[in-house]
Amino acid sequence: MQESANYSQTSPHTLSIRTTPDGFSFCYSTAKGKMFKALKIPTKFDFPERFEDFVQMRGWTDRPSLPVTAIDFSDHFMLLPAEGCQEEHIKSFFNFQFQHDEENQIYTVPLCDGEQLFCWEIPSSRDRAFEKIFPQITMLSSAYLLTNWVIRQASMIHKPVMVAHLYEKTMQIFAADPKRLLFANTFTIKDFQEIPYYFLRCMDQVALDPIQTQCIFCPESVSEQDIIETFSPYIKHIQLAAFTIQINEPLEMIDY
Repeated sequence: MQESANYSQTSPHTLSIRTTPDGFSFCYSTAKGKMFKALKIPTKFDFPERFEDFVQMRGWTDRPSLPVTAIDFSDHFMLLPAEGCQEEHIKSFFNFQFQHDEENQIYTVPLCDGEQLFCWEIPSSRDRAFEKIFPQITMLSSAYLLTNWVIRQASMIHKPVMVAHLYEKTMQIFAADPKRLLFANTFTIKDFQEIPYYFLRCMDQVALDPIQTQCIFCPESVSEQDIIETFSPYIKHIQLAAFTIQINEPLEMIDY
């Protein structure tokens, strides 16, 4: 189990990597600006060979001092009390909850509320591949960034916020009111009809008003138009967002 490193970056040259449903997105930042590159990898079988070829061709592996941040999608995460959680207990929780078929690496990092510990895992083979290519890499979870973001956003606008991140066959839902985090979980989606079912059920479960709650959808695997048409009869405040590689602002609102 590892603690996620401090993700502040002061170098004028940085590299940010994010897993996407069809591969990886890259953002190489220099003192003169940012350069975005995308590598489309259709299957997980191509990782890490094509991934390593891609970053080597651009000379990124030849710069050991280059700060690298990887934002990885993981559907296995837990929120635990910030105090009193021991490493062996966290491993036991994950093994019991997710019934592993392979060895996994667990990362832990405190949430911005100071009260909870965010824990997530990725396959150890994937973790080793990242660290082999970039020995100084900082690993982050997209779910961790969204959990922190929804807490801060609800506090800032003084109203409840719900976020749904739709990624491949998965929907992650995060909800907070101005005082605290209310909900964070992952759902496996078999068809589109399950998306409104789980979202509205979660809203009801944490007693949020569909008229007052700011609802934000980040649809990386479904049509934006389908989201609007499906939820408009039930929810007043709907926004669409794109996932970014900005640590403190992982969502960028988009017009529709």
